[in-house]
Amino acid sequence: MRNAAPSTAPAAMMITMEGARMGLGAFADFTGTYEVAGSEGYEEYLKAIGLAPDAGKDLASPEQVLTITQEGDHYTCKTTGPARTIVSQFTLGQEFVESPYGDPVKGIARRDGNRIILRQGNAAAGIESTTVFIIDEEGIDMHFYGPDNTVAKRRYKRRT
Repeated sequence: MRNAAPSTAPAAMMITMEGARMGLGAFADFTGTYEVAGSEGYEEYLKAIGLAPDAGKDLASPEQVLTITQEGDHYTCKTTGPARTIVSQFTLGQEFVESPYGDPVKGIARRDGNRIILRQGNAAAGIESTTVFIIDEEGIDMHFYGPDNTVAKRRYKRRT
């Protein structure tokens, strides 16, 4: 598989099942609705992870809305764009499989303070990626690390 974590990525982004159980203390609640406030390199990242152009265009839309529901260690992330809605669900420290764009993708997430580190891999396409959600009082910064050292950032402003 092509490695998603660039050599400059923090070691904290490399996840193992044991590491996924670390950092589960008290932290901020991610629950809320967020709107896109800015992006850097996001369309290039979507291409690098093999997303079809129509799906990439919808996900890259500045009209996209992200809704996160947190219930204990279980998270539901609903991304609503102009043409489609994608729902991802995961529980910290537990492997999950989803097929948001066709091929099944395996993932695992862990939490470290105000961050969620989500590592995913598409074995059929040989692609791995890491997404880091960083929450603050005003919203969420998402950092994306894809194949061939592709890096993107996206800022979401809290609506509710």
